[in-house]
Amino acid sequence: MQVSSEISWQPSEESKREAVAKISLKEADSALVVLMVGSATVRRQWFIDPSKARNNRLLAVQHFDHELRKVREAVLETGDSRRFEQGIASLLFVLGFSPAIQIETDSPDLIVSTPGGRLLIVECTLRIADFQQKLGKLVDRRASLEKYLKNSGHFSEVHAALVCRLPRDQIAALSDSLLAHKILLASHEDLTAGFLRVRHAVDPDEIIQSALKNLAATSGSPSTAAP
Repeated sequence: MQVSSEISWQPSEESKREAVAKISLKEADSALVVLMVGSATVRRQWFIDPSKARNNRLLAVQHFDHELRKVREAVLETGDSRRFEQGIASLLFVLGFSPAIQIETDSPDLIVSTPGGRLLIVECTLRIADFQQKLGKLVDRRASLEKYLKNSGHFSEVHAALVCRLPRDQIAALSDSLLAHKILLASHEDLTAGFLRVRHAVDPDEIIQSALKNLAATSGSPSTAAP
């Protein structure tokens, strides 16, 4: 939509001249505004209406936690491991997963399901010192759960993921262990990207499938980069 005709210019003051335009976009949840001078683009700016996100899970959570400030703090800033787990569970919920924080100490931090029936066990850590211990728990608990489900007559894909708040380059030295045991990894970069996806409804099964493809591709590559 070309809106230059809707701009109301104010009288110039010295070297500066201001203008105002009020454009009604009643059904839009966001709008990209492009400022141009002639054929040159000066600036692009997204304007977002937080009350009209397409993801109703986001609307439900941010009704009580404005702009997900508490969730962001728990995921990206806190030094409290339990609060970190709670933040990860909240972020997963907003992204369309069904996470359950476990009360039993001898269990994964989170058990997560997808609409497609996949099960994901998750361990969360803030420190690289916990990495190998968490990795070992994931391998053992995944095998235990798979055996239990099979003996119960249920078939469900069980995957395992390690969520670490550290940047990926600080975890790269341990990526061989993740690849060897087929453990998915979510690092600081992935968590940050997750918050950028929350406005739109996403497919959790597609997220898992994409992560598995990346893991398989990395496993077949001579590179030791993290998945």
